[in-house]
Amino acid sequence: MSFDSRPQPSHAELARKALRAAHARAWAKLRPLPRLSIAEWSERYRILSSEESAIPGKFSWAVSPALREIAAVANAPGTRKLVVQKSAQVGYTAGIVCNVIGYHVHYRPSVVVAAFPRTMAAKDFASEKLDPMIRRSPVLTKRITLNSRAQGNSALRKRFPGGLIKLVGTNSPSDVKSTSARVVIVEEPDDAATDVRGQGNSLKLLVERLKTDPRHLFLVGGTPTAKNASAVEAEMRTTDKRYFHVPCHECGESHVPDWEYVTIPEDEQAEMHEVYGRFQPDQAYYACPHCGALWSDDQRIANLRRAERDGFGWIPTATSPTPGFYLNELLSTFDGSRVPVLARKYLEAKCELDKGDPTDMIAFWNSTRGLPWEYRGELPEEDVLRERAEKYLEWTCPAGGLVVLMTVDVQHDRLAVTVWVVGRGEEMWLAFWGEFYGPTIVPHVGAWVELEAAMGRRVKHATGVGLPIAAIAIDSSDGQTSEAVYAFVRKHNRAERPVYAVKGAPDAIGKVEIWVPPKAKAIEPNAKATKASRAGVRVNIVGTAKAKDLILGWSEQAGRVRLEGSGPARMHWYEGVRDDFYEQLLSEIKIPGRINKARREWKPRTDRRNEALDCTVYAVWLARALRLHLRKAQQWDMAELKVRQAPLIVEEEPEYSVQTSAPVQAQSLGKEAAPAVQTEEQPVPRPALPRRPAPPPSNPFASDEWSSRL
Repeated sequence: MSFDSRPQPSHAELARKALRAAHARAWAKLRPLPRLSIAEWSERYRILSSEESAIPGKFSWAVSPALREIAAVANAPGTRKLVVQKSAQVGYTAGIVCNVIGYHVHYRPSVVVAAFPRTMAAKDFASEKLDPMIRRSPVLTKRITLNSRAQGNSALRKRFPGGLIKLVGTNSPSDVKSTSARVVIVEEPDDAATDVRGQGNSLKLLVERLKTDPRHLFLVGGTPTAKNASAVEAEMRTTDKRYFHVPCHECGESHVPDWEYVTIPEDEQAEMHEVYGRFQPDQAYYACPHCGALWSDDQRIANLRRAERDGFGWIPTATSPTPGFYLNELLSTFDGSRVPVLARKYLEAKCELDKGDPTDMIAFWNSTRGLPWEYRGELPEEDVLRERAEKYLEWTCPAGGLVVLMTVDVQHDRLAVTVWVVGRGEEMWLAFWGEFYGPTIVPHVGAWVELEAAMGRRVKHATGVGLPIAAIAIDSSDGQTSEAVYAFVRKHNRAERPVYAVKGAPDAIGKVEIWVPPKAKAIEPNAKATKASRAGVRVNIVGTAKAKDLILGWSEQAGRVRLEGSGPARMHWYEGVRDDFYEQLLSEIKIPGRINKARREWKPRTDRRNEALDCTVYAVWLARALRLHLRKAQQWDMAELKVRQAPLIVEEEPEYSVQTSAPVQAQSLGKEAAPAVQTEEQPVPRPALPRRPAPPPSNPFASDEWSSRL
């Protein structure tokens, strides 16, 4: 029997050891985590499941080497916004979106809002990507209990200590406006709602969620659609435009991988194939543009993986504090992105394009090359419209115009205004295009004063008679300016010259007719809990998509803007019109939808403003609201007779000046400006118009053309 002769620790020593161990455990929990980038965090903690990836196991950037720097930049000091214009099949969602979310759950607990085009897309992301990542990565499983309703978790809400993941659809105003966040992620901005139920662009509303945190991150990534109408393309214009440079294993020179360096050999002796012709897609190869060395797919992937190691990789081409990255499918290492597979896809798309169907080629351009498709021939060029300008002056119209319509598009700092004169067969002449600068949120001040004055102007007809404005339509879709619009409409609406509040229908396809009869004869104040009803004003819905179909069309044979000469449905504009009228009139294109490619949707171009087009749409609506398109020949004859028999007394208009080219100093809204504010009880006084005899004007109705009309 042996005994331990070593001295036993006293109770005091045991207590001290226990205390030191407790302190060590406490400090271990309180000790800050080592500083890691998102790229480093991903390789250390992220585990891929078979549900979300064909390559399950520990996450590795070797699978998507071009994405590593994007992840590292996402939480670099000073990064507040990051944009990625990408093709499909490059691993962006799993490699960037999921890792950014996982990092901010585990390493930097935050509120994360991830926005998808529709709520169903958000649910798909949760079930196919997010939930599998949480279940498979232990550091995330400890923080998020997926099935815990007690914690308020659901398919689209994941709560964890210190933060929240919120998945939303961009078509819901409450979703994109309700939560302040440190991180906002936008997936596929080209498919996001451009106008969330009349409350503005969803991307701009989402940016507002970040105002409370100065260390925020706004991550935007998606596949482009149409050139100059793509949201992600527009975002990329604000960035430093980085391209991934890959070295050649033969010459060592680097270049940006692109489809133009792919060759599909053609065998003249081969049997003609119905789709591929004599091309051999299985023998397609990539070649270095510097030395001409042929790359196998394995060599291409190896070159991608050593790009950053050899000092190449992402190189910016512009100066901007915002990083932006271009990704195409040749930067992918997946089997589905090998060159022969892409070659087959290209030849199949080309076969359909040769038959007249560009749908597959558009998809190849967007989803493989990562580039927006340029729709050529959809609309005439601006120079073509510019050359058709006619020799008449502003605020005048040729003999065919008889009914004057004014339309107004409301911006926060100005009113965009057109005056169109309509004749037989909805032939239209532009008499004025310009903008009145000043505040528009407060009624009866700023730009509204200039609009009041312009309403009293007349368009000088070819006979010398001044034609009064017959009706006015004012855009009321902006919630911040709608009260001012309603006040203006209520003050100036008259039976002899109606003033309408109008609002475009949320319809990009063209289901809503340009004009539909109002459901009720009148709206009584307080009949409904809306701002319009409280003001006693009816808001008229405009079928904007149908109107754009009529005005612009989307083929070489359609659209009134293409029609030349005189006659029904022709549109005319005067020489000297402000030059931006032409580009603004052509400011939208109708392109195939991303999901349903057989259905076209109107998209605004991102390289120009569109107020002139909106005003022209409202002019077509006004013509329909006044039933001008249904007038019979006898009614037009009577209108012409009234103009011809107008008194030979010409009213001399008061001197009038409109600021159309640059903003003026906004009128002060302080106490000093109070006397200038006009209310309904204080109408704007108008000076008496002097009258003087005038010689009889020349009578265009005496010509053979007009005698044939009468």
